[in-house]
Amino acid sequence: MGRLWAGAAKKEINPPSSIKLAGYFGRASETAGLHDPLELNLIWLEDGSTPLIFLTLDLLLFDDPFGQQLKNLLAEEMAIPEASILVAVTHTHSAPAIHDFHGLNFRDHEWEETILAKALGAAKSARNQARRASWAYKAGEIRIVKNRREENGPVDPLFPNLLIIDPRENPVALITGYGCHPVCLDERNLLISADYVGAFRGQIRKYLGLDLPLLFFIGAAGDVNPQERGSFEAARKLGQELLAVTANLLKEMSFSGEIKLNYLEKKVEFALINPFSPEEIQRMIADWEQKLERAKRKPDWLNPAEKTKTQALLFWARELQAALLNSQVPATLSAILAGYRLNDIIIISHPFEIFVSLGQKAREKVKSCLWFASCSHGYGGYLADEEEMKKGGYEFEEAYRYFSLLPLAPQSDQIFLQTASQIVENS
Repeated sequence: MGRLWAGAAKKEINPPSSIKLAGYFGRASETAGLHDPLELNLIWLEDGSTPLIFLTLDLLLFDDPFGQQLKNLLAEEMAIPEASILVAVTHTHSAPAIHDFHGLNFRDHEWEETILAKALGAAKSARNQARRASWAYKAGEIRIVKNRREENGPVDPLFPNLLIIDPRENPVALITGYGCHPVCLDERNLLISADYVGAFRGQIRKYLGLDLPLLFFIGAAGDVNPQERGSFEAARKLGQELLAVTANLLKEMSFSGEIKLNYLEKKVEFALINPFSPEEIQRMIADWEQKLERAKRKPDWLNPAEKTKTQALLFWARELQAALLNSQVPATLSAILAGYRLNDIIIISHPFEIFVSLGQKAREKVKSCLWFASCSHGYGGYLADEEEMKKGGYEFEEAYRYFSLLPLAPQSDQIFLQTASQIVENS
């Protein structure tokens, strides 16, 4: 056990208006402006021997190479191990994605370089400002969301809050998270926004009277949506609900300056399956080519969303066909799972959008105070327990086609659970 030292920083990472918002095919036009800023929030923690950096970005997602590039940069410049760095997104669907989506998504590399530079600047600032600090943890339960696949289906009510204060009891940073997709804003929204995460951040800062760095991790949210959607008012209401619970939790907190930090990172191979014959792939290619050709002759035959979706599926099918012809079909998906321990609190970071049922099984297996930081260290798509994956649906039959070639094998849940258990036992 050592003494906690902590420093935090935040920076805006708003994209140029020329970059499209990601998250929906159905957006009718280009980005129309800024509603609330996208942010980078970072905290530096150390206990006298072990350093940790937690970093969240208001993006839909980023690909594995960008995540690795960011971790490499911070590790080299800050002289700390890569495994001690957690980089995650808030997964807002009203922001860009740093991913090419089979070549269909425009990448602004100058903006991406700006994010890297701002992340490094924030890390240096947080470490330079690090002082002896105290911390407290309280978790509440909120059931104000819904399972989007099953009426009255499970949701993860855990709402953890970890506050760090300086010797004068001034807040340094708040680390929190919740298991709900940031999709209060739907495809009709054309304004840049951090969705309910941004609304909550703004409200907690107003409540505290401080421009506080706030790190928000998306938990077991793969099958969970807000109850109310379609407006900034819906985002404000959800943010207000989170604020009300946080405000009560803050009043109950008891602080300590003692802490033990640890981390453990594992690279894991998840099996992929190929459910398609070459003939099926050729048939799909022909169908989608015919569909797009007809749309050329009759532009109104496909709406913009359907056209974009068809182009994406055709690109995927052609890539898969080429991989089959060249015997380069991937057998596994490489993913980084990591654990970060703060005394008895453990944060499991991973690149997936995990379902509630899988998160519940993980907690039951490890019997620990377990948070999830989803969509971190890259992006691996949806992951659920085997029973849910076999039910199919968009998450398992279609979504992977926009960023990968093949779906995860249904038994992937066991790899996730076993790895999470090993991380908890050894971190």
